[in-house]
Amino acid sequence: MKAAYLFSALVLITGCGRLEQNLFPIWEENYFEIPPAAPGPFAIEEKRVHIEDGADGEPFGITVFAPVDAEGPLPVFIWVMGSNVQAYYHQSLHELLASWGYLVLAPDTRPLLFTDLKYHSRIVLLAEQTLTLALTGAIGHEVDVGRIAVGGYSVGGPLAAFTAARSAPVSAIVYWAPSGSPIWQGLRPRTLYPLVNAASLYILGELDDNAPAEGGYPDKMQAAMPAPFEAFVIEGASHHQFQQPTGADQFSNTPEISRETQQGIAITKTREWLDAQFAIIRN
Repeated sequence: MKAAYLFSALVLITGCGRLEQNLFPIWEENYFEIPPAAPGPFAIEEKRVHIEDGADGEPFGITVFAPVDAEGPLPVFIWVMGSNVQAYYHQSLHELLASWGYLVLAPDTRPLLFTDLKYHSRIVLLAEQTLTLALTGAIGHEVDVGRIAVGGYSVGGPLAAFTAARSAPVSAIVYWAPSGSPIWQGLRPRTLYPLVNAASLYILGELDDNAPAEGGYPDKMQAAMPAPFEAFVIEGASHHQFQQPTGADQFSNTPEISRETQQGIAITKTREWLDAQFAIIRN
């Protein structure tokens, strides 16, 4: 009986692993040759910061995009990534925001494991730790405590909200096509969403059936959080065109605009909205 139980557990774990790989594979790097939006006045530096003592008990890394020779303290934008999403999926967003003077931080996500009952909470813990490291100067740049924003795409959107709910310095949140997860491992949305008091921007796709502009998960988030928000819908946009070209494109509705156009609009709107929230005046 014990052997049969162990065999069944092994089959279940193996099956979950294959399901995770099929639903949320890690796609290859595939950058835009030309930036999809206008760059700012600063050259950028991209580097990796290794943190040995991660908040979830394991080492992790942070991809840092910094404006070269920008006078501090710098506004900060932390990109919270969802299930198996990689920093380079949104490389243009990170680079372009940095070129406009933002310090952009993308903490690593953990490999998705359905058997990890605290999977999503680990991602949020690393985002919170990244913010603490930035505020204490451990990232290597002086930051403006009054200009802290977080953001995320798809499942990363709600994780950004959870980060903001538990981090007082966060004063702005950007959601790109936020979608719900079948399992919020280690987190309770009904408890955390009402704690979010930072202003929010929802950038949604007209043709997105994963995060519909009307009647979908974004509406649930907006209803659950007391903070003011703005919703901006990109006409003809689909879900997976909010990230770099990947094999996941096959799961989206057919878009009516190019990926470059969609991301150009999303990046420009993100930057202009953050500028307005942080009272940043451009020459």
